[in-house]
Parts: sequence; structure tokens; C-alpha cells
Amino acid sequence: MWPLTNGLRCLEGDEANLFRGAVGMMVDQLVIDINARIDDEQDGLDDSATANPLAEELAAWLRDPLHDPENFAIDHSDADDSSDGFGFETPHWYSMWEPEQQIWLLERVTVSLLTAKSAPPASAIFEATVEAIYVELADLIAMEITAGTPIEKGSWRGSLLDAYVQRCPKDSLLSAMQFEATTLDPCLPPAVQKQLKSLTRASQENVSQGSPESLDWLNWWTMVIERLVDATYGPRIYHDAEAYRDGDPRELQRYLRTKGVNAKFCDRIPPLRNHGQTQASIDRLQSIIFQGE
Repeated sequence: MWPLTNGLRCLEGDEANLFRGAVGMMVDQLVIDINARIDDEQDGLDDSATANPLAEELAAWLRDPLHDPENFAIDHSDADDSSDGFGFETPHWYSMWEPEQQIWLLERVTVSLLTAKSAPPASAIFEATVEAIYVELADLIAMEITAGTPIEKGSWRGSLLDAYVQRCPKDSLLSAMQFEATTLDPCLPPAVQKQLKSLTRASQENVSQGSPESLDWLNWWTMVIERLVDATYGPRIYHDAEAYRDGDPRELQRYLRTKGVNAKFCDRIPPLRNHGQTQASIDRLQSIIFQGE
């Protein structure tokens, strides 16, 4: 359970499904990165094995099926390994760590947000990990828009809309963002198109039919994500705490006390993990990610 804006709770329903899907894509990419590094290390050991008995022994250990990098994977056949390059910045408090440490962070956050296990102590690394998951969602939506994929059941944009409606059932998504449009996203579902038309009918009458205003749909969907994160988790303390780190340490401690968090909020770091520990974390994440399928 996690301290959400509506109390100490877990994500459920459409919110949980959206979160689970984004975490799954992140784990897939981390496993690919780890496997690539293991392959490189194994190639180096193979090249030097004849000259170094210790290296030969270690290379033999890596060739054992129990330690084969191919077994260090998560079963997700639909993974897309091109999930970056769209300009969204992953929080430094998450991206600065090694892949094995990032998997540990994802495990701690995912287990607490999707099961009854209590949340870890409030820390910058965990707040940043939650944000990183929604940054991943923005990347996935960017790919979806670039590919021209329609909004439908199971699409990332469709899942985001479902999660937003669940979290903010009384909030008009369009008017809340003061959204004015003179053209429609052809992928939007009919219900949303109807809202758009009702909100913009008056302004459309004054717009030349031959020169509609184009919309930055990627920016629009990013705002939806930001509003969902704010409505779910509230303000993230680490954003402001970061500004105090280069100044007087006493100021940072005073700030953390006003927020009711431990003095070690900015000091906690993820532990170094060996192969077996990381595989156990992947297995646990896999059991949670695919439990509803």
C-alpha cells in the first residue's frame, strides 16, 4: 500500500492496469540491457580464457545453463525495445543507478502500489521511480502517436483515459485543461469527440473552414499524464528537496521536517545486487505484472 491522495491504498482497476503495463515495458528494457552487458563480459572472458585459468573457470561458470544470460529474461513476447528517444527526461534519482538497482527500485515500488505490502520509507529514490514509470508511459504514447495507432481498448492512450476517469470521475478532462480545439484527433473515441465539439462549436463558427489550427497532441497527452500523477500521488517532495542539497544542510533538514519525512529522505540509495537477487526481483515483478492475464 502506498500513501496516495485518497489515503494509504493500492492502485486498482484501470489505474493498476496502466501502471502494470508501463512497469512491464521498463523491466523488459532493463533485462535487455543486462543481457547485453553479460554477453559482452562473457565474450571478453572467452577471449582471455586460454591465458588465464581463473578467467577460464569463470567463463565455464557462465556457460552453465543455470547461469546462462538467456535465462535472465522476462516472458513478454510483445515487448518493444525502442522505447526511448522521444525527449522525455527520466528523473535523475532513478536514472543514475545501475540496471540491477533500477529493477530493485521498480520491485519495491510495484509491490507496494499493487499489493498489500507496506510502502518503503519515504525517499527521493522511490518518488523518482514512480515518476519514471509515468515518463515511460509518455514515451509509449509518443511511439503510438508516431505510428498512427488508433485509440482503442488496450492502447496506451485508451488505457490512460480509463485510468484518468477512474481517478477523477467528476473532473472534465477537457475543460480542466482549458482545452480549445478547432480540429479533432481522428483517433479520439466518439464520446470525447462529442465533448470537444460541444466545447468548441462557438469558436469554430468564427474560424475559416480552410485554415484549422493544428494541435500538439503529444503535448496534450503529456498534460493528461501530469494531471493523473498529481491527482494520484500529490506533490513530490524530492523536487523541492533537491534545491536545498547544495546549500546549508540545516535548511534541508528543516524542510524535510516540515514535510514530515525522515532526515535520510535524500540519503537512501538502492543496494548493489548480484545476478541471483536481480533474477528473483524480475520473477516477482513478472508475477505481479501478469497476474491479471
